[in-house]
Amino acid sequence: MGPLTESPNRQICQIILFIQEVFLIIIDTNYQTVQIVLISHTAAMYQILADEMMSLDEPGDENHYEYIKDKLQILIKRHTLTLDIIRNLQALYSLPMGVNFGLNTVSIAFFFYLPTEEWIDFCPFLLYSFFVFFFYCYLCQKLIDASELFERSVYACGWETFATKERKVVYIMLMQAQKPIQLLAADIVPVNIYTFATTIQVLYKMITVVKF
Repeated sequence: MGPLTESPNRQICQIILFIQEVFLIIIDTNYQTVQIVLISHTAAMYQILADEMMSLDEPGDENHYEYIKDKLQILIKRHTLTLDIIRNLQALYSLPMGVNFGLNTVSIAFFFYLPTEEWIDFCPFLLYSFFVFFFYCYLCQKLIDASELFERSVYACGWETFATKERKVVYIMLMQAQKPIQLLAADIVPVNIYTFATTIQVLYKMITVVKF
């Protein structure tokens, strides 16, 4: 085989490298997309559960008791399913999310250690790392907010007018809803908007001291 700098070996190597990069981008994009969709879907499920819990407080006819009884059973099953999804998300994505956060944080820090004239060349890496880091924290914060909204909806669903059995059911749901919901990166760092703000603040202080 001839030198790689000569044609057609050079073009063949470029094609092979291009194919590898395309496959890596596709795999990474699919992974990120699935995770984003699952987190967004879970947050939306909490929003729907909250709306349906509040609908129990609406006045009804003599059949309203049966409606509440049947509806509570459905809501319990859906809430249990939502909690299972969160546990599966934590089990599947905790370590990859921790690695991803670590790499993005290091990438952002290293970017500002580069000479100023090289910032333009590496700007896409900074934007990608910053956007992914922020987007995950934002979505997980939306999930936390939606779970807290559901908790308030369970308490404000008009349980005072329910029968004793249904009151007990609502009480059990409230105890489950009051348990904190959050995803942890590497089972250590909570993923929320506070973590994003704190990390960016620490990076800014560190870079300011060392660089300037």
